[in-house]
Amino acid sequence: MTKPDNNEPTPEQFLLQLWQQNQGAISRTLMASEADAAARQDLKQDIYVALHQSAARLQQAENPRAYLFRIVHNVTVDHIARAQRTKWQPLDENAQAVLLQDCPSVETGEQHQSRQLMQAIRQLSVANRQVILLALEDLGATEIAAILQCSQGAVRVRLNRAKNELMELMQHGR
Repeated sequence: MTKPDNNEPTPEQFLLQLWQQNQGAISRTLMASEADAAARQDLKQDIYVALHQSAARLQQAENPRAYLFRIVHNVTVDHIARAQRTKWQPLDENAQAVLLQDCPSVETGEQHQSRQLMQAIRQLSVANRQVILLALEDLGATEIAAILQCSQGAVRVRLNRAKNELMELMQHGR
């Protein structure tokens, strides 16, 4: 029986480090996938539980970051499917605007543009949304193909469609 390497982190320590390194990407995925803050928090917790359950496999993975995004993708897709089955609808933008009308905070131009981008990304189909989010995190076609379990050609086609759809949405301010 061999002794474990004392310099190697435990799976939980490895997961925490990987989580911290990719926290921004995970947050952006959450923002683009779920508009409701409470549901977004639930989704975040579901993702962390799934990652925790896979901590040992994550540590042993050839590409832990790609494996992490595969888990994030799968949990997010399940979350979206569950939300569609329950027919829950978030407040529309007009209702949100009325509720936030007297809010003292003022968005800067950059925050407004980021919010518009996230709203446009949420309007994409699930397939296009996932591929654009992964591409925005600087993942290449090979990594995205591994995460989504499809061919690199399919990734390129989806990415092109997603970019075109996103540009259309942003130009028309939907």
